[in-house]
Amino acid sequence: MEDTRRRQLHSCDPCRKGKRRCDAPKNRKDSGFSLCSNCKRWKKECTFDWVSSKRVDSLGARRKAKIPAMNKPGGDDTPGDENSYELPHDFQWHPVDPVDLDDTLTSGDISNFAFAFPSPAQGAAFDGSEGSSSSPDKSDLFPWGLDIPVNWQTSVASRGPQKGFTGVEPQPDFYDPPSKYSSAPGVDRRSNQGIPPSFCISSEKAANQFARSTMTRNLIRIYHDSMENALSCWLTEHNCPYSDSISTILPTGERKEWGPNWSNRMCIRVCQLDRVSSSIRGRHLSVEEDRTAARVLHLAIIAFASQWTQHAAKGTGLSVPEPISRDERSIREYVWNEARHALEHSTRVPSFRVIFANIIFSLTQSPLDHSQDIGLSQLLENDGAPTFLEAANRQLYTFRHKGSTGSTLADDPESLNASEPTQLDPILASQEYRSTLGLLFWLGIMFDTLSAAMYQRPLVVSDEDSQISSGSPAVPEVEDELELSGISQNGTRMKKDVWDDFFLHPSAERDDLGQIHVRWPCSYEEAAAVLSEATPVKVLLYRRVTQLQTLVYRGASCDKLEEIIQKTLLVYQHWNYSYQRFMLDCVENHEFLPSRIQSWYVILDGHWHLSIMLLADTIEGIDKGRLGSESEREARKATDFVSTLRTEHAFAVGGLARASLQGQNPSMFANFHDSLNEVAFLVEPWTVVLIHSFAKAAHISVESLNLPGEQSVLADSFKQNCEFCICALQYLGRKSDMAFMVARNLSRSLSLKLAQMA
Repeated sequence: MEDTRRRQLHSCDPCRKGKRRCDAPKNRKDSGFSLCSNCKRWKKECTFDWVSSKRVDSLGARRKAKIPAMNKPGGDDTPGDENSYELPHDFQWHPVDPVDLDDTLTSGDISNFAFAFPSPAQGAAFDGSEGSSSSPDKSDLFPWGLDIPVNWQTSVASRGPQKGFTGVEPQPDFYDPPSKYSSAPGVDRRSNQGIPPSFCISSEKAANQFARSTMTRNLIRIYHDSMENALSCWLTEHNCPYSDSISTILPTGERKEWGPNWSNRMCIRVCQLDRVSSSIRGRHLSVEEDRTAARVLHLAIIAFASQWTQHAAKGTGLSVPEPISRDERSIREYVWNEARHALEHSTRVPSFRVIFANIIFSLTQSPLDHSQDIGLSQLLENDGAPTFLEAANRQLYTFRHKGSTGSTLADDPESLNASEPTQLDPILASQEYRSTLGLLFWLGIMFDTLSAAMYQRPLVVSDEDSQISSGSPAVPEVEDELELSGISQNGTRMKKDVWDDFFLHPSAERDDLGQIHVRWPCSYEEAAAVLSEATPVKVLLYRRVTQLQTLVYRGASCDKLEEIIQKTLLVYQHWNYSYQRFMLDCVENHEFLPSRIQSWYVILDGHWHLSIMLLADTIEGIDKGRLGSESEREARKATDFVSTLRTEHAFAVGGLARASLQGQNPSMFANFHDSLNEVAFLVEPWTVVLIHSFAKAAHISVESLNLPGEQSVLADSFKQNCEFCICALQYLGRKSDMAFMVARNLSRSLSLKLAQMA
């Protein structure tokens, strides 16, 4: 039967334009696509000749792509599937199988990564989205925010050669959004009649692909410059109580992670730990669970990094064009919701990558509606239940408990069956894996401690459950009380009390060795070591504040409350003796500090001052409720202890904001992404802590403006202090809706108070 279907678009472009009959399709079965007789006669460029050459090129490219896929780094010699490729050097990205990703993590040198921007300061633009003035569709948002290059290698001349980021897995399929310009009104479609449709589609896909990969590299750079930068100071083997190599004296030698080219250390180590943790979880992850774990970590990193505004103007204007601001907000909201849903549906996956993703996402603030008029106290409490941080800590505690149980059985020969062959747990056998597990557990403990103190919530991991189990004996005060095995006479395993004076020893021992306290100017390594050592002392004070809040809730005796108050003040005194002078030096010389030292000390000092203001609030509540000792209460009242403590540290926070705003260091522009290099505190990964710190200091300053007898003496100082804190909050408002709204509320309160005083 004759085929009656209508045949369309069977003429080349020159023949169709000249309304001539084209004979190229007639000969297609015999010779394939070739030059038609009209184009050959009139020496025109035939469309079918162009299509034929493109098909040959495409076929050759596919054959070449299969060759490197058979020899992936760290993999076996079996051919890979169609979706597995080696990433070339030209920014292209390809899907990677989770198994291949793990092989790359363990076999390749992936210590650093950088970006091939023309200059280090040009890494902020969303190439491909700047020119758009309309909000993107939801279908456009998914691919633009979620494709992460897995193993690419580029370099920046000023920072030296660096290597690829390999912490997460991109999704296997991405939707290529249709061009916004193809249906735009006023476009003359006739001007494109001579261009083959396949050429337009290929060009559009290439442009979209480049724009997506550029945006993704920007987001990974932000994660690297914020989260991993902070963790390189906060979280090291030498300040983690659960690390095998913790020492009382921090090394003063050069540390790789403290240098100018730091890696995505924790993300890489967590992925490596997850690969060998089948023994501690009791089984291997299924293929679906493996992909889920990779995807949620992928989404958490993108959601975290998308908080930072990409196009804010420099200076105090803080303006972002409305169309761009609307586009960025749409992307931020969509990615945040995608990450939240993915984490909620991965609660049953026993994976360290899921745990790390929960921790990262717990630091990511949810978008808020600027148009709502919410009070200051309601804004600061608008954190909801810390469900993601709680989920991470509970799973971490379970894994650590299993690991400790396995360690105990391994240390006790009688508990093992001699008839069964002993298989050494890879986590227990490797110091690196044990150290990674300890670092991750300590990271969860730190965040849990700060969150509990700020919001007066119960701790997820209690003081008792967060102690250090020791297989080796500590130095006992009474030699007869302990056995050499580290087990007491009653059979219980020894534990070191992390929340007693464990972190207060290093400085004292340095003094015994005749070393002086570090002051600025000093070497880079000494400054980094001091800040790294001071971090757990800050956490200890937050833990003491939490202990005090818990005792009040439980109705403890006045003697017990006073005991914890005194122990908390000992930590405060230790900080003042060991670190306060160095912190003041940093504030006074802010603009002369190296950029990473700037970012570390500003965040650490801001957290510390908030803990003292929280302590002042807690002690004030105890005294007002007459819960403590009457004699101690009267002594504190006579010296105006609480008010002095609160005001002193409110001024310290204002001084920190002033130093950061006025002493901007040009080196920040070379070492950090554009979105966070203008002021040091924009590098802060946990924005809500600094929001609370600046907001509390500003609120104290506003409330202190009308103190009797102080209008003429301190009014101007309180006013300036409040203004610096509000300005700092406005800068944080670039990446936080909460900070923007808190700054707006405090600005109104200050204006109202000044009007009342006038």
